Amino acid sequence: MALSADAIAGGAIAAVGLILLAIATPARWVAQPALAADAPPVGPAPSIVTGGVTLHSVDASFPDSNSTFPGGAGADAINNDCLICHSAGMVLDQASLSRAGWQGIVDQMRNDFKAPFAAADGPAIVDYLVTMKNEMSRSAGRQPDPKHGAVIVAQGTAAGAPPCAQCHAFNGVSDASGAFPRLAGQSAYYLAGQLRDFASGVRASALMSPIAKALSPDDIADVTAYFAGVNAPFLPLKAPNASLVQRGEELAKAGGPDRVHCDNCHGPGGSGAPPVIPYLAGQYAHYIAFTLQMWQEGFRKNSPEAMEAIAKKLDDQDILAVAAYYQQVNSPLKAAAK
Repeated sequence: MALSADAIAGGAIAAVGLILLAIATPARWVAQPALAADAPPVGPAPSIVTGGVTLHSVDASFPDSNSTFPGGAGADAINNDCLICHSAGMVLDQASLSRAGWQGIVDQMRNDFKAPFAAADGPAIVDYLVTMKNEMSRSAGRQPDPKHGAVIVAQGTAAGAPPCAQCHAFNGVSDASGAFPRLAGQSAYYLAGQLRDFASGVRASALMSPIAKALSPDDIADVTAYFAGVNAPFLPLKAPNASLVQRGEELAKAGGPDRVHCDNCHGPGGSGAPPVIPYLAGQYAHYIAFTLQMWQEGFRKNSPEAMEAIAKKLDDQDILAVAAYYQQVNSPLKAAAK
């Protein structure tokens, strides 16, 4: 079962996490009634340092991975500076060091191994590592209860959170409109991170923020464990245009401008890289397109700067193509020429 950390509220620190738990604002390409809209939260300026080196003989273990750290303001220094060379698995695998211990490693990276990050980013990196490991250690004593999560999904909570099933369905498949994303089988770690971001305001949504605030840390752990464990079918949606899917597959596998390609982080065919990176295979095209538009316009701030940069390299047709490709990957129907 995926690890679920307790709540980490805003400031310069935000916990690892991510899913697109949904507001129902339409993408500009699809005619659909608007239910709610994301507001652009304030985010920090990215690091001014660019480039990278390969580090060796480091006094820490850094497993190989293409994963990144979503999570708002506090994660930006990690994403911009550390992930040039290292993987998201570094935080998940490291022992819980003291602040002085992490400070020593960060100093060693910059001073001894010439890691290309600004000195001003050091405190944010240390704060993120210390807080993340503390939260992981604190939450390790309680195992999530998926059965209680199922009750929340079906009935909501006494604190005022409505049933998740109203929008996402009891089995987490949502509906064919694509206004709400599919949650079934997504990593609990990723889902919990999105709920924490909604609750803290790192990710702003008129619909999801009040719901997330009504969930306790244990509620979040339980409901995300439930959705992560659901093995639900993929809906037989109308097959998209074959040429659109072909273009989307090319972008996903080979990349577009500057050779950026989606599968590099989201796995072959959009299968995901749990617990940090969500799957895209079978996710609704409307929701994927809407989310890419939000990154493109700077409204999404709780995910790596890399996503905004990538989205801005895509034109409207590219976004439609990528979205169409991923939606049909696990669909019972396949793309057919019109």
